[in-house]
Amino acid sequence: MKNSTITLFALFLIASFTANAQKQPQVQEISVRAPDNIKIDGKLNEWPNKFLNAYNSTDRIYYVMSNDDNNLYLTIRGMGNGVAKKAIAGGLTLTISHSVEKKARVKAADNVYITFPVPQDGKTTAGIMGVVNQVADFNDDTLANRKQIDSIVAIANKRINDAMKEIRVVGVKEVPDSVISIYNTQGIKAAAQFIKMQPIIELAIPLKYLGLSVDNPVKFSYNIKLSAIPESNQPGAPVVVDMAMPAPVVISASNSGMIAPPIPVMGMNPNNGYAFNSTDFWGEYTLVKK
Repeated sequence: MKNSTITLFALFLIASFTANAQKQPQVQEISVRAPDNIKIDGKLNEWPNKFLNAYNSTDRIYYVMSNDDNNLYLTIRGMGNGVAKKAIAGGLTLTISHSVEKKARVKAADNVYITFPVPQDGKTTAGIMGVVNQVADFNDDTLANRKQIDSIVAIANKRINDAMKEIRVVGVKEVPDSVISIYNTQGIKAAAQFIKMQPIIELAIPLKYLGLSVDNPVKFSYNIKLSAIPESNQPGAPVVVDMAMPAPVVISASNSGMIAPPIPVMGMNPNNGYAFNSTDFWGEYTLVKK
């Protein structure tokens, strides 16, 4: 019964979010000035468009890259609990490369890598996901249900706060330790929270650590990678059932290349391939002045 409820909830969310995803580019196309009131808190309060600037079907995330005079920001909204589990168990890594050449940018010597969440063990992952998956038991059509959902999400968010205390940093000479506290003095910030079953992940990296400046804006590359859930994290863990949007498929040319979600196949979970394999994509960005 539990899995049936989750499946119905997933199909509802697929229908709800497909329209939004179809309007978004796969990779962000424009530079964005960060809101003046931006906070790295795992919430989207400062963003007028809660679906952000792009939807990437490879990683299954909405995201926006933005900047102000001092920091580069990455804000992510994952579409479903499958994305959440992958981020928690496998980790999410943002790579910044000064190269925009496709082969060179992958392993450029001056690349900077920021990982948050840092991968969590199976027990921690199951503890967080076991709570947040309970949201599927409640439709938010009544005040009582909405209060119950808020209560469940609050518990899941507390577990995230208790577990995710570290950021992995590679390639920044001013940060000699590869793993730092989220309460670091270098000004590198990270936070994660849930909106219902959707993970929100935010990062802020001072431009000085990236060798970038709004006074001399140059195009650079970035990569957003969700690493595979490791085998050691799989036994006994909750079944991965993505609460929103499996990777879309392209319909034949006779339908003008429209995008639609795949038709679920009974007895099969199309999301396991996504969960247990790393996914990533590259984009390009130029800092924008106020």
